[in-house]
Amino acid sequence: MGVMMKLRGLSELGQGRWEYRRRVPEAAKAALGKGEWKRVIKARSDADLMRCYALVEAEFEREVAAVKAPRKKLTPRAAWEEALREADEVASGVVGLDGDDAREVAAESMASLGRSPLVVQALMDPERSPPPLTLEDAREVYVKEKLGGGLGAEHRGAMVRLERVMRMAEDGGLSAATPLASITREHARKVRDHMLAREKLGGGAVAPSSVKRELGLLRTVVSYGSRELGLLDLVNPFDRLPVEGLASAEGRKVAARDKVAPLPPKIELAIRSKLTGELYLIWRILTGTGCRLGEVTGLRVEDVVLEGATPCIRIQWNEVRRLKTQSSIRSVPLLGDALEAAREATEAAEGGTFLFPRYARERGADAASAALMKHLRKFTTDKRHKVHSLRHGLKDRMRIAGVDKVSQDIVLGHAPSNIGETYGGEEGLLAVALRALKAVEESEGLAISTAKAD
Repeated sequence: MGVMMKLRGLSELGQGRWEYRRRVPEAAKAALGKGEWKRVIKARSDADLMRCYALVEAEFEREVAAVKAPRKKLTPRAAWEEALREADEVASGVVGLDGDDAREVAAESMASLGRSPLVVQALMDPERSPPPLTLEDAREVYVKEKLGGGLGAEHRGAMVRLERVMRMAEDGGLSAATPLASITREHARKVRDHMLAREKLGGGAVAPSSVKRELGLLRTVVSYGSRELGLLDLVNPFDRLPVEGLASAEGRKVAARDKVAPLPPKIELAIRSKLTGELYLIWRILTGTGCRLGEVTGLRVEDVVLEGATPCIRIQWNEVRRLKTQSSIRSVPLLGDALEAAREATEAAEGGTFLFPRYARERGADAASAALMKHLRKFTTDKRHKVHSLRHGLKDRMRIAGVDKVSQDIVLGHAPSNIGETYGGEEGLLAVALRALKAVEESEGLAISTAKAD
């Protein structure tokens, strides 16, 4: 097993064992009770190591963030359950008394000291009916179980969407404090109507399909939360809620080609002529490889292989860039202008860690996308024309060149359609990708020659 890059905090112990070691920030040392955080990783392959490393680093980040974050206000139900736990601990510490007597003495003592009234109530009447479970309780359990507690960069986008939907529900008359069992179809309709009535940024009505997605998230929170919290008989008021304005084929998926279109060659060349520096090099590599923007902006210098029979870039996980899927981990051959751009970028980044240091950071791909889109919008107003159009463009070029779908998927890092396509090693996959891109090169060279002859 040969790992091609250095990963922060990782050192090899030998025999397929690695140690992940990080210093605990000063603000978290007291809470975690240690100055160093360590885990041993066992891995049989590079891909296995990358997967385990990502999980361990996410665990470290979650633990540190959890103790550094300010304590969030508990829901009434969560506060009552915590008070019950504290009451049991306090009562168990009373010496010489048991049961109700111990709880009564503890309650009197805590009341005289002005301690939490809720804990006093839990001591005196632990069997009383607890506060009802609310929409906020459902949100909390959804975040904990489905979004890793809301911590980590990989969950940031989902958390932003969830908080936006919860705010819209509040504005539509459905407070987070509403008991789950009290949410009605009328609540659901009012939230839907509020969502449909709002204007989107830049003016104009919001699309019904957007409202359907937002309501779908709210429906999921209610369903998942009620199930995990034990409300198994709850009827979800957001189920099958109609949204006015949807196409007759309600809920139909829009094809990717309807959202993103390849750039016409004239527009692609016009944009290229206006780019400079790192953006110019990034654009050229994107055009020749079909990579996702984040895959290129997050490249390390050592991920670029310029020597050997097949120059390529290695798309691997690292601390500034996550990958969309396991199939995204791949090597993509460099040919023609993309190879030249990679050489220029490597020379410019000499002595550094990252190929494009300006964008090798959290949300660096977003910054690069915004900068490239400013140039792109000077030449086209078609909303389907985006930076991602370069990826769609290579897909079309491979189709025209007669490249089979399996080879296309290997180049683009798409998930294979059957398990058999996951077999084999990097060398074989790289050879397939090279044939695919050479077929494109030859097809386009032949097309140019034919055009000149005509």
